[in-house]
Amino acid sequence: MAPAHDSRLRSCAEVIVRIGVNLQPGQRLLITEPYELHGVSREASALVEAVSTIVVEADCPAPSIVWGDASRLRQYAEQADWRGFAQLVSAQMQHMKSHLDAGGAFLFPLSSFPRLMDGIAPENVSEVRRIAWEHFGPLVQRLTAGESQWTIIPAPTSTWADATFAERPEEQRLNALEETVFSAMRISTVGGALCPDPSWYKPAPTSNPLHAWQSHLHALAQWRDALNARRHKFIRYQGPGTDLTVKLPASHHWCTAQLTTKSGITFVANLPTEEVFTAPDRNSAEGIVRVSRPINYGGAVIEGIELEFKQGCVIAARARTGSRLLEQLLNTDDGSNRLGEVAIVGNPAATSTPDSVGTGQPPPPTNWQNSGRLFYHTLLDENASSHIALGEAYRFCNNSPFAFGLNRSLVHVDLPLDACVTLD
Repeated sequence: MAPAHDSRLRSCAEVIVRIGVNLQPGQRLLITEPYELHGVSREASALVEAVSTIVVEADCPAPSIVWGDASRLRQYAEQADWRGFAQLVSAQMQHMKSHLDAGGAFLFPLSSFPRLMDGIAPENVSEVRRIAWEHFGPLVQRLTAGESQWTIIPAPTSTWADATFAERPEEQRLNALEETVFSAMRISTVGGALCPDPSWYKPAPTSNPLHAWQSHLHALAQWRDALNARRHKFIRYQGPGTDLTVKLPASHHWCTAQLTTKSGITFVANLPTEEVFTAPDRNSAEGIVRVSRPINYGGAVIEGIELEFKQGCVIAARARTGSRLLEQLLNTDDGSNRLGEVAIVGNPAATSTPDSVGTGQPPPPTNWQNSGRLFYHTLLDENASSHIALGEAYRFCNNSPFAFGLNRSLVHVDLPLDACVTLD
């Protein structure tokens, strides 16, 4: 690799370890991927190696790594070998549980395999996701309850690059994807994709990505706090094909991806992050939604999703491609056809003036958000635009001890929208 690339990769690893995971001296780190591939893609080895170097430099043991196998995963789905797949997932969950019980932290490098399950029956693809979440769900509950730190990051691969930059010559695609991820991770220079308007932030970021992230997280926290102070009752999304109104419970709590463990350690659950989010009343969604980007669900793509909600439930659903898989998704359980999250991402049309600095306004958008590109990756697509999510709600988004109205489900699927947001 070129020296400049190596330097940026190291900076990215520093952000991941010191800002994302916030690994503590002597703490063990497990690097795995329980969401899609059920193990880290081998193509992400350079990123994993860079992270491992920073971990050791932070006076921590060398991390443990669980590698994935895309062809093996496809074989399980193709042959409907649910016993074999359940054994694989169960073994990984036992590994993760033991690591968590010992106080370890987690890093989840998430790649994208949008065509991995092409040609496989939608019910088989859906069953893979159902089994995975059935095993992973209890551990997710412990992590979201603050038992330890965890961070999800994008991990570029050639397969993902081929889908995202298909219009470019093959030899340029992976580099283009890596550049996008670097920009999203704020590995750039002030005035570029790192921070298009450095005067907006207090404290102002420098060319140091760690400082840039500290400023950005501070700005998101101010925005979160302003929303929590206003106690809005409804959120409305309006745009082409979308007019959706959702009730916010009286006990709702706006959050950012920067969370705190029970022991008081702050961490960032996913990088990049550009959103504030909360959990709506599960029975309140009314209206129609046109999803603005294809959804990569379990290695298969669903495009052109349109949904109609009544009393919180999806009563009509259409998709240009992947309609049978969408149907399977919505029928996963009682909560998979209801909303568990509403989120706001800084509007590209929003203005930021000196008078608005520090007043709880959304941070200015970055170049990768404004590109209009479809990324086929949850982290990049959901942080490029405001969105909703079908399925599981995060318990920490509700201040009530009883969490009335929160949705429960085995799935959590983000749906980006091309919509303006109003709060009443």
